Amino acid sequence: MKVLIIIVSYNGMEWIERCLGSALKASASKAVQADVFVVDNCSSDGTPERIEKDYPKVKLVRSESNMGFGAANNLGLEYALEHGYDYAYLLNQDAWLLPDTLDLLLDAAESAGNFAILSPLQMQADGVNFDTNFEKRALNRKLPEPLYEVPRVMAAHWLIRLSALKEVGLFAPIFPHYGEDDNLCDRFRAAGWKIGVVSGAKAIHDRAFRKEPKEKLIRRNYYVKSLVELCNPLKPLWRIWPYIYIYTLVKAIRYCSIEPFRYLCKIKSQKEEILKTRETNSFYSTNKC
Repeated sequence: MKVLIIIVSYNGMEWIERCLGSALKASASKAVQADVFVVDNCSSDGTPERIEKDYPKVKLVRSESNMGFGAANNLGLEYALEHGYDYAYLLNQDAWLLPDTLDLLLDAAESAGNFAILSPLQMQADGVNFDTNFEKRALNRKLPEPLYEVPRVMAAHWLIRLSALKEVGLFAPIFPHYGEDDNLCDRFRAAGWKIGVVSGAKAIHDRAFRKEPKEKLIRRNYYVKSLVELCNPLKPLWRIWPYIYIYTLVKAIRYCSIEPFRYLCKIKSQKEEILKTRETNSFYSTNKC
């Protein structure tokens, strides 16, 4: 069994030792061949130089620009598909694996062949509390089964079955940053695959919570969420558009801003790209590694 651990780095010096250290320990497992593939999105803090110097076993691709989360991960996913890997593991730069995380996820994936994506329980850096977004969106507190199904789970820790990815395609280019993981979950589900969480597996996501400017909040909480809904092949467009118009007004009032209306114009100009993204069998090709 072959697994490619894919990490997208951008000014990630703070976490790189824990992140890459955990990935390389996972790759040392006798039960699985795991290689580590890093795409650096034009860091300026010395991250790629540190990787080249201290982690020679890692395959490093240095981008000349910050191409975003989805496009950078697509480079790694294409490499995995072209080189015969069975699974890819997407690992955030501010996240790290525990010693048994990958083995537990792979055991679950091999036992339940209808899951395209599996996530561990995603914990805060203290290893005790759940990551806030994971807790809100993907945590089943009753934990009734070792593996339970969820509609979506964030891509800080994703084990992806590559045979499913061949069917559904890579991250959609309409999402340069944020929303691409939700969209890929929706496309997998529309194609008949499941998304799951392995309740016996844990991993760390050391998310940095910072106060964000209003403009960034509007972009993520209005524009990106609207695109995710419109690109969801599980929902008919005729039902989504009225919701988008109402949502625009609600967000404009909440943020006391006309920015949601400007984003609405941008969304309407993207109708052709939205329709393309809704085609769940599309394969979004990127530049080759």
